[in-house]
Amino acid sequence: MLALIDGDEIIFKAACATTVEEDWDDPFGASQKVAASFADCRRALRTMMDSWVEAAGCDDLLVCLSPPDRKLFRRGLFPTYKAGRGSKPEHYSALEAYVRETYEIEERPGLEADDVLGILSGDTAVICSSDKDMKTIPGRLYNPGKKTLGVISESRADWQWMYQTLMGDSTDGFSGCLGCGPKGAEDTLERGSTLRDWYPLVLDTYMRPKKGKFREVTQTADDLRVQAALARILRPQDIDDYGHVRYSLGPIKYDFNAIEIAA
Repeated sequence: MLALIDGDEIIFKAACATTVEEDWDDPFGASQKVAASFADCRRALRTMMDSWVEAAGCDDLLVCLSPPDRKLFRRGLFPTYKAGRGSKPEHYSALEAYVRETYEIEERPGLEADDVLGILSGDTAVICSSDKDMKTIPGRLYNPGKKTLGVISESRADWQWMYQTLMGDSTDGFSGCLGCGPKGAEDTLERGSTLRDWYPLVLDTYMRPKKGKFREVTQTADDLRVQAALARILRPQDIDDYGHVRYSLGPIKYDFNAIEIAA
């Protein structure tokens, strides 16, 4: 079984490693955390890599990475996508270079690591990631943050896709359906059981008059089209070897080249 490692996540976590040092000037022997050296971060990365593979029940691994130029097709669809992200930790770039030199990696132009994980998923692989977005991909999933191993059904993956379409993702800079919190999203989706059911329900929620601070805002079917594209992690059947993406949501047909529109 092949462990598909979320390279962006594991590198970030390793780069954020800390070292505890004793404060010899403190009579009570207090200690303080200081930033780890590159060697410490590299050691942390190797330890995490081994533990993720073992916990996922795999005997081989492939590290999935975002492209070095950080050009993403979602930014081509929505220019402010991930615009609010801060700078990377000190040793991130060096760790990424180390991973590229040391491990077998997979990357695709215009695609985030999440999408690479998604399109390589299948019966002989386990996705290893703590990212909630990976619950939109059918198949085996090991969550190292929660230390859980399970299987996501296609129906559950579709539910999660629609849930993320309603909720948006503030970390990635897209809002979803304005004013729709977790309970509103769940209430909408519990009225159906398949993607065919959920599309008109989600569309109705988007187009419904807003309340409170959003009462002057109108969302349309086009807003749903864009937000759903941002929320969908690509699946194996969604993209060909040339970067051409095709999938559908109700009457909406997505058809674009991820490489050409990446920004």
